[in-house]
Amino acid sequence: MIRKEQEEHVVILERDAKDYILPKDFFHVIVHRFFPVLSMTYIASVILIAISLGNVVQYLFQDRTAYFMAFLVVLWVSVPAVIWVLVRSHPLLGNVADMWYQVLSGLMFLVIVLSFFIFPESEMFGMRIYFALSVPVFLFIYFFLIKDRLPLVASYPLNAAGFCTLVWGINVTYIF
Repeated sequence: MIRKEQEEHVVILERDAKDYILPKDFFHVIVHRFFPVLSMTYIASVILIAISLGNVVQYLFQDRTAYFMAFLVVLWVSVPAVIWVLVRSHPLLGNVADMWYQVLSGLMFLVIVLSFFIFPESEMFGMRIYFALSVPVFLFIYFFLIKDRLPLVASYPLNAAGFCTLVWGINVTYIF
């Protein structure tokens, strides 16, 4: 039996080097990639849900329903993205983070499809159709978050717009 040569991993320790609990680019990934993509998803979901509910002006400026429903959609589609950020930051699992995102978003899509067939009568706040339409959002997040196609110039305005939309959605019924 011939034994093949195995790759050796060499670990070099530097004296007096800073210890990092999080990777060096963790905040860059969060601020420049994760939050802008979630902001775009939230703003688009609010607008599309308000359009689909009927009276756009009422649901954008006087009612919190579209904001709450969009928040649930963003929570649903952000689960694989959060797992991707955590797995990507792990030193040993960073190379399989893309596969984790693909598998988790595929499983969430499968859950949505199976809920339509197994429980056709169940309806949670009228949200089933919006969860089903979140499949393109998984692809959108994959393209802009995982593949890093978002320009850095757009990250801060998108973060601000998403935060303002969230604050407006929280306070919309108290203003009018």
